[in-house]
Amino acid sequence: MKKILLYLIPFFLLISCASSRFESEFSPVYVTNTSKYAILPTTSMSGTVDSLQKMTANFGKDNSFDFDVYVISDSSQLSMTILNEFGTTMASLFYDGLSLDFDSVIFPKELKAEYIVADFQFCLYNVDDLKPALEKIGVNLEITSEPAGDEIAEVRTLSKKGKVISKITKTALSIKYENFLRGYSYILSEVGQ
Repeated sequence: MKKILLYLIPFFLLISCASSRFESEFSPVYVTNTSKYAILPTTSMSGTVDSLQKMTANFGKDNSFDFDVYVISDSSQLSMTILNEFGTTMASLFYDGLSLDFDSVIFPKELKAEYIVADFQFCLYNVDDLKPALEKIGVNLEITSEPAGDEIAEVRTLSKKGKVISKITKTALSIKYENFLRGYSYILSEVGQ
């Protein structure tokens, strides 16, 4: 019996070392069909958001919807509450780097909350943290500027081997996210702006 225990100790040590190599305990997000992104901790958030946003989302050819979403995001949390026109909560998401909770009556149960968090991170997290995390999985993040009415928009483009995956156009009042690979887009803009 002692011999068996002596053989098992190195085995368990190897397993514990192997499991500690994972960067995230959350499900990976497939940015492409082969590039798996591990969501970043909340400490990579750039600035803070605490406001009611109007979201207009499009997917497929003729599918679109509008709703309000209250967003709180800073270096300690990401919280989103989706509201219908009567102010009733339709979905809620909470992420603090250690746990990720998602409850929804409108989204299918198969929708992984990690994908919502990843899209948000691509839009608003620090470029210095995003770039190396994406490069590690073979995805390039390019930051440029372009005119947007009276202001200059920051444009974040994710691509792999020269093919554009998604494009994020940010101004002081809105964010436009276009995912060309998966065929959806949305615009977030502060309510009252």
